Amino acid sequence: MQNQIELLEELCNNNNLENTQGYANTDIEEVKLFKISSSEDMMPLLYNKGFSFIGQGKKVGYVSDRRFEHGCNDFLIITSPQPIECETFIYEQNSMMGIYINLNMARLHKVIAKMNQFSHIHENKKEIPFSVISNKRTHIIDVIYSRLLQTLLDPLDCLMLSESLLDELYFRILQSENGYVLRQLCEGNHSFAKVSNAVEYIHKNLKEKILLEDIANIANMSINNFHRVFKEALNDTPIQYIKKIRLNKARQLILYNKLKAIDAAYEVGYDSPTQFSREFKRYFGVSPSKIGTLGYKNF
Repeated sequence: MQNQIELLEELCNNNNLENTQGYANTDIEEVKLFKISSSEDMMPLLYNKGFSFIGQGKKVGYVSDRRFEHGCNDFLIITSPQPIECETFIYEQNSMMGIYINLNMARLHKVIAKMNQFSHIHENKKEIPFSVISNKRTHIIDVIYSRLLQTLLDPLDCLMLSESLLDELYFRILQSENGYVLRQLCEGNHSFAKVSNAVEYIHKNLKEKILLEDIANIANMSINNFHRVFKEALNDTPIQYIKKIRLNKARQLILYNKLKAIDAAYEVGYDSPTQFSREFKRYFGVSPSKIGTLGYKNF
């Protein structure tokens, strides 16, 4: 039987990542394959909601004063889109490879509902969890990960097995040490779920003027309480978070949609091209026209 690295190498070869790096879609819509061929210095990247599994190499991430490591013995749980300052470390010229599984809220609700038919778990944890958590890869989760890699090699296997495999993965993650954060995400009255709803609103309305009062109302909280809970969950104030999301989205529009900087600025809610260029350079270290010269340009 092939080991995980061999499976990832074959998947990269099958998905046009043999001689390049970046993301590739797979025959399972919720799962993307990724490959990074060289170590990369620290740079902001936007992580979407989901689970990240790495086969080899290591990433170190920073969100303000928080630091976490991500390697082959763990996986990341990302409960809200999160800008992260990332460093990538490649060892012995072996490319980093792995998969990213988008968090499907409908699937998560379905699995939790089934679990609750047998026992409704009341979590005692009251603190607001952080939106990015490094989770130990237990033996059973590692087995499912290997089976998922194997399944991705065959389109028919993907068609027939993906639903049950992903359900099983969600189930085991919910049972893991930090599975409670996913439960809190689905509990409508929990502050964490309310902040998640506000984050969804931010992402859908980047082009519009977003007022703190409006997003606090969406979360059904006072402005002061919302500000506090938001910062606990995302380690940024709402205003800081909105600015980082706008700049990261603009980067993607410039790199992948080939928009001019002035058009990308407008699409993410900037009225002033001058202010956009100034804040873009302060955040990424280069002007919008030079963003392609930095690392992670395929991410």
